[in-house]
Amino acid sequence: MLCYLLPMHAPKPHDMPVVVVGDHAAHQLAATFQARMPGGFDITPVPDEAAAREAITQRDAVAGYDPGSGELLYAKANGSALMMILQQIFTPVAAATGHPLVLTDLAPSAPGDVMGTGLLYCLLAMNIPPYITVMMLLRAELRTRQKLAALVGVGAFASIVCYTAALSMGVIYNQPSLLLVGFLLTQAVGWTSFGLVPFVKQFLPGVAMGLFVLLSMPSSGGAIPKELVPPFFQALHGVLPLGQAVDSMRGILYFDGVGAARGILGLCCWFAFGIALVVGHQWWVRRKAGADPEAVTAAGTYEHEDDDGVVLDPVFEAPKPRRHRTLSGAVRDSAGTPVPGAVLTITDQSGLQLARLVASPAGEYEVHDLPEGFVTVVVSASGRRPAVDRVKIRPGRVEGQDFELPSELAAATRK
Repeated sequence: MLCYLLPMHAPKPHDMPVVVVGDHAAHQLAATFQARMPGGFDITPVPDEAAAREAITQRDAVAGYDPGSGELLYAKANGSALMMILQQIFTPVAAATGHPLVLTDLAPSAPGDVMGTGLLYCLLAMNIPPYITVMMLLRAELRTRQKLAALVGVGAFASIVCYTAALSMGVIYNQPSLLLVGFLLTQAVGWTSFGLVPFVKQFLPGVAMGLFVLLSMPSSGGAIPKELVPPFFQALHGVLPLGQAVDSMRGILYFDGVGAARGILGLCCWFAFGIALVVGHQWWVRRKAGADPEAVTAAGTYEHEDDDGVVLDPVFEAPKPRRHRTLSGAVRDSAGTPVPGAVLTITDQSGLQLARLVASPAGEYEVHDLPEGFVTVVVSASGRRPAVDRVKIRPGRVEGQDFELPSELAAATRK
């Protein structure tokens, strides 16, 4: 409601840059628009039609008006909604001077992008998967480097697939440099989302979606031109990566590269910010581990060691699944008869008790989740001689570990 309906339900100009041929006509039109739509237009005078054309192609203005001929210059590549609003506003202006409004499109959109919004949906298909990938990777049993490599792979795959699909539908022209912009968008979103995990923890889905979808889409200028949304979203246009990608691709496709460098630089800054978050956090946990290892591992079983031997925050690196290590067998007497109620005590190599259990009426026992390595098993029962054995625990099941408890009388007779 706040991020879609509010900025898009009634598009209207906000500081829309328009050039007008002639100083007197420009000042007169600026006063008229200010009275009817305060803050709606930013009118700048130019000496002639050629200057008006240059202002549009250099992306200094979205429209130019020549009162002498009633000609309205615009660029449909900026969005068809902008064209409709301009036509609606300038039709009565031209009629007041006795001219029919003449529309001249200086930058038509690609043939397959009829509404001028196809570029946005192409970019959304690159913008959304990276942060979803981050959330999926948090639960993956992969090392940090593998997860980051997966983000790079997803970005490259999404860029190539989306570029190929958009090209086949005529939404874009064949400009391979668009692949670079798309890839930078995926990495800006992916690495920043990944780097934010240790700081926002369980709030990552909300933070990532808020930044890269809810705020980015209405401010991108892809669906509704940025000149037609409220000032708050206009301010976000040049800051958030989706808007920067839209500006860059439009500059490459329709304006001979004008404005593309600024957007690409912005995407690089987001990418660098994400890298800094990731590297900075890795450095911090290494430093903390070196200064006080116990402080890092204090959280216990919800943390695990990374491939570099550094214990990471559990929300940054998910705990690895525990492998089931099961020891099972039976307790019998010398005649092979089950010994029900026998007590089994299992300790590690340092003597720490790991488990204590009682055999079933059939003399059987089973204990789970033992650590790998050697453990000592002590088995005892009333009136019987105890048994002790050292057992090696491996991943999976260690079966058939049986114990014999002869009666104390039988043991004494044998002696």
